[in-house]
Order: sequence, then C-alpha cells, then structure tokens
Amino acid sequence: MRLVLIIFSFINIALYYTAYAYFDNIISALAVYNLPVSLLNFLKFIIILILGFMIGFLIVISMKRGWRKNYFDIKTFLLAGCIPAVALLLYKTGFVNMIVSRLFNSNLTVSELAFYFFSRETIWTIWLGVAIGASVRLKFKSSPRKFKHQVID
Repeated sequence: MRLVLIIFSFINIALYYTAYAYFDNIISALAVYNLPVSLLNFLKFIIILILGFMIGFLIVISMKRGWRKNYFDIKTFLLAGCIPAVALLLYKTGFVNMIVSRLFNSNLTVSELAFYFFSRETIWTIWLGVAIGASVRLKFKSSPRKFKHQVID
C-alpha cells in the first residue's frame, strides 16, 4: 500500500506542477468563459497548495514510521505552518500595507522590504501545503505474522 501511495503521490506532483507551469496557458484557454479574476487566483492558490500537500505527504509516507492510528498531527502543523499562514493572511488582507503606512509613514525601504518579503505567495503557499501534508499520519496495515508452531485452520 505504501508503494502505491508513493507512486500516486509522484504522479500527482507531476500533474499539479504541470498545471502550475502551464497556468497562464490554461487561463488563456479559459478566457472565453470570462471567469472572475478572484476565481482564477483562488484556482492558482489551490493548485499550489495541493502541490505542496502532495510533497509533504510524500515525505511522510516515505518515512518508515509505524503509527498506531490515522490522524492529523496538529502540533506539527502549528509548528511548521503558522509562519506561512500568518504571512499569507497578513499580505492578502492588506494588513501589512496598513502597518507600513501608519507606523513607518510609508518609508520606501520598509515598504520594499515588506513587499518583497510578503508578496511571494507561491513560496508561502507551497510551505503551507508541505506543512499540511507533513502533518498527516497514516497507519499501514501490517500482515499478521504466521509462526511455524501455530496451527492455522
């Protein structure tokens, strides 16, 4: 089962990476439908998030750990995913621009620093996806051991 999931993850990573690489061509093909820009931005965000999730999930299923049950490790997610989640929320809501304009009086150096640090949505989204994927814990069924001295009906 682990091997099937690893192969499935590699295939999904290749597909989502291809979708992200050709996203501009996909947008031009969808231009005839006059889709709103916010939907296209959300679609791009979801593609990148799933790509990051599959990378993180591949890391977890490649490890030879034996968990007792399937669960989502919230502690791992909070440790690894709080920085990108906060960065995405601050930048998308415009809170960073408000802080720069009010506290620093729109200082050019601080504005450029905040822009270049927070505007890398792709990096933050992939990091968040990897954190979500690395927080998934799966228990793989192990085959019951058959001992030579046991009688099996």
